[in-house]
Amino acid sequence: MKTKRRNLIITLLPAIIIPLAYLAAFVYQRYIRIYIFPCPINFFMHIYCPGCGGTRCVYALLSGNILRALRCNAIYTTIVFFCVLVWIENLAALFGKEVKIIPRSKAFYIIASGIAAVYFILRNFIPAIAPV
Repeated sequence: MKTKRRNLIITLLPAIIIPLAYLAAFVYQRYIRIYIFPCPINFFMHIYCPGCGGTRCVYALLSGNILRALRCNAIYTTIVFFCVLVWIENLAALFGKEVKIIPRSKAFYIIASGIAAVYFILRNFIPAIAPV
């Protein structure tokens, strides 16, 4: 019974998170955007940190522009994609279907972490994958 309650809670989370994200994007666009300081790592060291482009990525995702979100920060977009897959798994479990979309092996997570690390390094040297 606890797993069914957990699946229900996870399934209902987007009904809370998505409107809050739109509200946060509206407040950011209208009031906060002019007061945000630049990234200190980028400002002083002239390199992109793992979070550079993250705010623009989330804003592009909320606007439905997936290609721009990938261009701003591909890791944030990938994390949102995996959250959607977890949501689909929990929605299926809520209806009694045991579906596993995301691999559960340790090797998968090690390889994914390695790819993310290489991406964070390479985007400082290849202008095509640098945040816009």
